[in-house]
Amino acid sequence: MMFLQYVVPGATVPILSLYLKDNLGFPSYQAGIIMAMPAAAAILAPLLASRVADHWISASRMLMLCHALAGLAMLALYHVRSFPVFVSLYFVYGICFAPTFGLTNAVALQHTVDAKRDFGGIRLWGTVGWVAVAWVFGYFWLRGAAPGIRLPHALPVSGLASLALAAFTVTLRESPGGEAPVTRYSEVLRLFMRPEMLLLCVLNFLNGACHQFYYFGMSPFLAQTQFPGRFIMPGMSIGQISEVIVLGILGWSLGRLSMKTAMLLGVLAQGVRMVLFAFFENHAAVLAGVALHGFCYAFFFTTAYLYVEIHSTQETRAGAQQVLTVMISGAGPLAGFLLAGWTAQFLTDPATGLVDYRGFWLVPAGLCAAIALWLALGFRERTTRTA
Repeated sequence: MMFLQYVVPGATVPILSLYLKDNLGFPSYQAGIIMAMPAAAAILAPLLASRVADHWISASRMLMLCHALAGLAMLALYHVRSFPVFVSLYFVYGICFAPTFGLTNAVALQHTVDAKRDFGGIRLWGTVGWVAVAWVFGYFWLRGAAPGIRLPHALPVSGLASLALAAFTVTLRESPGGEAPVTRYSEVLRLFMRPEMLLLCVLNFLNGACHQFYYFGMSPFLAQTQFPGRFIMPGMSIGQISEVIVLGILGWSLGRLSMKTAMLLGVLAQGVRMVLFAFFENHAAVLAGVALHGFCYAFFFTTAYLYVEIHSTQETRAGAQQVLTVMISGAGPLAGFLLAGWTAQFLTDPATGLVDYRGFWLVPAGLCAAIALWLALGFRERTTRTA
């Protein structure tokens, strides 16, 4: 289940902006709008899906429905060439697909005897799926084909993976769980009115926006710098490999660093890789920047989730995590993709169609510097003893 769950986005996310620009001919600002649609859907869809799953059907059946509809929508997108139709249908796709991350987690936790012991190993298969599709499709399928001829096939690969996962969920037996605690949203609101929690939300929103410059700009940037097309997806998969390694050492690191320091290292790593992309176009330096992905994600976003977790009660935990998820996966990416699209459009030479990627990467680099400064000076970490 986890393997297929991450094959679905792994087939399209790394190269979608390249497909939209080179194959469909959409300008950068339109590509940014399209890529922002799942983020817009992610603000609302997971909450609605969790309510439906809680009250009417099981999480596994909801997962089946979401993936079946998402798979059909993605197969339809393969045939779309019009911007208005593509952006509308991709928003519908986002509504269907956005809840599936939370639903797969819920289904996995229902079927594990010891979640603390087993869930990490199960979730690891998601990263394996992302890396596998990067190599099987990105290297072996694109290898030897003329540029752009087979790139559109990423969409049906993603759609068929969704349909395969929908079919697989039929084999999952229902697993009754205990009664979930009632979320007290007034307590959640009070929690996020604390200065450090409110600032944490704002900083995750801003860094979530920075993070999307990478996903929007990387594949067109590599293509413009003559990086071989068949190596684009495998090269970007280095980021997922580093994520596995860094997540493995995160617990050890947090035993020696404060959470504030860990988050500061995460946002600084984000800024450093943007600077590498801006000033070093040789491919070794670019891949070194890609390899920093694990530090960018685990040290900042995962640590932020852990901070919210240890400062939540049983009644506020689910609601507090939803708020942070909306910032990281919804509002932040929505703003980030829109800003990245307009930035690339502004920096595109109308005569040659080439993008000034030095200027492009320096925008998120500057924003990361501002986030790091605000975090260092404004965030007052509250220890669990005084919480």
